[in-house]
Order: sequence, then C-alpha cells, then structure tokens
Amino acid sequence: MKIDPKALLASLGSGIRQRRTQAGLTIAQLAELAGVDAGFLAYIETAKKSPSLITTAKLAAALRIPLAELFEDAPKEGTNVEHKLQHHLHSLLHGRSPSQKADLLDLFKKLKDPEKVQALRRILGK
Repeated sequence: MKIDPKALLASLGSGIRQRRTQAGLTIAQLAELAGVDAGFLAYIETAKKSPSLITTAKLAAALRIPLAELFEDAPKEGTNVEHKLQHHLHSLLHGRSPSQKADLLDLFKKLKDPEKVQALRRILGK
C-alpha cells in the first residue's frame, strides 16, 4: 500500500483543526489541554510538522474523541476508480436480500457491452 505522506499530514492537520474549531477551542487552549506546544500544534494543523503517535493521541484525548477519528478523512490508497467502485458496490448491496444480490450480479455480468453501460449511466443520471 502506497502512502502519500504530504496528503496524510494535510488530512490529519485539517482534521485536528476542524475538530478543534467545532469544540470552540483556540490553538493555545487545545495545546494546553493536550500538553503540547501551541506553535508546534499550529505547524501540525498546517501540515508543516509531523506529530508523533503519542502527541496525536494526546490531541485526540484533549478533544475527547477517539484517536481513529482523526484519521477518518485520511487519504486511502483507494482514491482510484477501483476503490470508488468497491465503495459504491458495498453501498448498493447493503441491506439487499440474497436474491436481489444475485439479480445485481447477473446485471453486472451483462454490462460487458459499452452501449449498455452508457445506457445504465443515463438511467442512473451519472
């Protein structure tokens, strides 16, 4: 799995900033609650510095959120078409009966024809 460090840091920093502002905290207030330097926190939020896992955990604890929540918006390898398709298929199949899933599988098997794919796209408005 390939990780883009810059994108990961940008996502983490913006996630911290977003949750900090939602909590109504200033950088100085969050830094004090987490026991980190306010200047360092500003660098983290702007993706200029990389926090350790311990520092990230302290920030999550100070924000009263699970550590994992800070990584929810992190870029995943699957920003490609395959991942998007997998996500859409999961959403489409969620809550469907086995017979409905079988019907969808049959439909996908028939979509080898590009004209049928385009027709389906028009129907779905995509």
